[in-house]
Amino acid sequence: MIYKLLGSLVLLFAGGYVSMAITRFERRRLRVLDGYISLIYYIKGQIDCYAMPLSDIMASADPAVLAACLGLDASAAHPPPAVTGDRPITAMVQESRLYLEPEVERLLTTLTGELGSTYRAEQVARCDHYLTALTEERRKLGDSLPARLRAICTLCLCSALVAALLLW
Repeated sequence: MIYKLLGSLVLLFAGGYVSMAITRFERRRLRVLDGYISLIYYIKGQIDCYAMPLSDIMASADPAVLAACLGLDASAAHPPPAVTGDRPITAMVQESRLYLEPEVERLLTTLTGELGSTYRAEQVARCDHYLTALTEERRKLGDSLPARLRAICTLCLCSALVAALLLW
């Protein structure tokens, strides 16, 4: 009898842990999108004010913003990996695609293909366009987040409870 009770408690704790892990993942998805929005604002400002090439812009970007884009903790002991190469944002999008909605990934991939290939004014206009689109996607994700978190917690805990009852 005691083993059944302990097994049921283990299942309930496992359900609570899975619920917390998925909740953290969902919140991190929102932080990654916020990081990309901040990065695009920074890129837009650097292109507009200094007409810097993209590789120099990425080299001078705030490591905390780059860490947020990659889904890493900003207070981690190790800084995010250096972003180098011809298409540094493309590599970042590929690394963080686990946290991105398909539409957000499409927008970011399209933006990275268009940056650095046109005149300054056109690049700034494209950054504005993609900032508007990403901000709208962020609003949608932020509005649906509380309901998603409640559903996740409910499903995980109820699944654990049902499993504990079935195994009793």
